Amino acid sequence: MLGYRSVLAVTGVLACGAALATPAAAQEVSTTPTTTFTPPPMQYPFIAVSPAKSKAGEDVLVSVGCPVADLGEVKSMVLDRVGKFEITSENPVILGAVAHIDDKARPGFYAVTALCKTKTVTINLEVAAVPTSSNKPPKPTTSTGKTMPPGSSAAPVRPGSDRQVSKIPVGAPQTGGGPFS
Repeated sequence: MLGYRSVLAVTGVLACGAALATPAAAQEVSTTPTTTFTPPPMQYPFIAVSPAKSKAGEDVLVSVGCPVADLGEVKSMVLDRVGKFEITSENPVILGAVAHIDDKARPGFYAVTALCKTKTVTINLEVAAVPTSSNKPPKPTTSTGKTMPPGSSAAPVRPGSDRQVSKIPVGAPQTGGGPFS
């Protein structure tokens, strides 16, 4: 067995807050691992929806981790159709089906549940708001009867105002009263 010596430093704190290092006893370290990594156990049965955030009228994939013979009903008030479940993974057994979100579903969170033998598993599906189209025509404005050329940046004229300024003044107002007045 290969080994090497190492010196470890132990730090302590003095009353004034400074750190002090003191050598510790040498120890032999093994280079071969003593344990192997074991992944955490899967929470079985389970349910997943992908994507977890969708819009009304879209299809989602519903996956259920459950033995084939134990799979019962999969339902949600927001899903109007759930397709036939097929095996998508053998070990662990995962079943998948395409489901359709109702076209008239309102934005919000909805529970999707699956029955696996006697255990019910649930996950939330978020239905997102459909963004409004920016192609809507602009709201009509009050017209004074005078037409403006397209792209004009002139300020709108108030109704009842018949006078217009021929030139827009620039700069500070001139009040007279210079040094010779």
